[in-house]
Amino acid sequence: MGQSVIIVGAGIIGAATALQLATAGHRVTVVSGGAPDATSAAFGWINASFYLDDDHHHLRAAGIQAWHRVLKGVAAPVKWQGCLCWDMSEAAMEETYTRLRGFDYPVELLTGLEINAREPALKTAPQQALLFPSEGAASSAVLARAFLTAAQDAGARLISNVAVTAIEMRNGRGVGVVTAQGLMPADQVIIAAGTGTSALARGIDCTIPLVSRPAYILRTNRQERLLHHILATPYGEIRQEPSGQILMPVSVGHQGDDAETLTQTPQDAADAAIKRLRGICHGLHDAQWSQVIRAERPVPQDGLPVVGAVAEGVYVAVLHSGITLGPIIAELIAKDMAGRLDNADAAMLAPYRPQRFAMA
Repeated sequence: MGQSVIIVGAGIIGAATALQLATAGHRVTVVSGGAPDATSAAFGWINASFYLDDDHHHLRAAGIQAWHRVLKGVAAPVKWQGCLCWDMSEAAMEETYTRLRGFDYPVELLTGLEINAREPALKTAPQQALLFPSEGAASSAVLARAFLTAAQDAGARLISNVAVTAIEMRNGRGVGVVTAQGLMPADQVIIAAGTGTSALARGIDCTIPLVSRPAYILRTNRQERLLHHILATPYGEIRQEPSGQILMPVSVGHQGDDAETLTQTPQDAADAAIKRLRGICHGLHDAQWSQVIRAERPVPQDGLPVVGAVAEGVYVAVLHSGITLGPIIAELIAKDMAGRLDNADAAMLAPYRPQRFAMA
């Protein structure tokens, strides 16, 4: 018989992990405090072209492969339209192309004519751009719900709008979670609480340092179908959703954005972004922003995922980007908790263990 597991957090990491553990026969309960999660405010780009080091690239590439596995059983809204990228100098583009080719990652270097053929709505195509044909995007607002539904079909339970205030420890072992209504016991607790992870870990004398990385994401009103790829441009990252709305992080270079505060009002920031958007594509003269979402991204201090046991019976998983990495992290957590990591899995997780902060 499997263990009883409480997962704190119902974003993509918690939801995908719930699916893996419930499918493996564990008695899984997901507890969500009801606060907005990072998943629902994400840009939704699934990629391995953005990475911090070689190990990070390999993990993200494995994340794309894991997406294709999990989509066989989860009705998640993912479209594999590829990405056109020219948000860097030509020299940096050449270097990126060479490095990604060295990883055997699908990448092409396109000319301006080839770019125009693929994206005829562009007002001015760049002289060259990188194409990442294996990359995709997910409609993030419904993504975690899709995983939770699949997990519930496998026997998991969901408790919503109940905040976990602490992890209950007895004799050095986690035995459940504490809420305002009392203790909820469990054999294992997984903290997948996004920006709330640090506080819960601190309560059991564990350091998981996160940095503040707020962001605005906007959606436009519905537009005719204009864009065929995710576009990473010098003026911002954009993609068109199946609804026709265009999604755009307000900051330029969203993936590498390290701003700790938001200095503009949502209206001012979105107005400026819409002006940039209209300059990228024809057919957007009547585009207006219809929604602005503030995202609080759970970014560890060194930018890399944090995944592993922090005490007997207590596991933590916090990272950015959860959209790219959610399915592979969930697979690895399920294997790790069952003691079934093979050498390749163990090597994949090794750089991301939480103990690296204790040693700093």
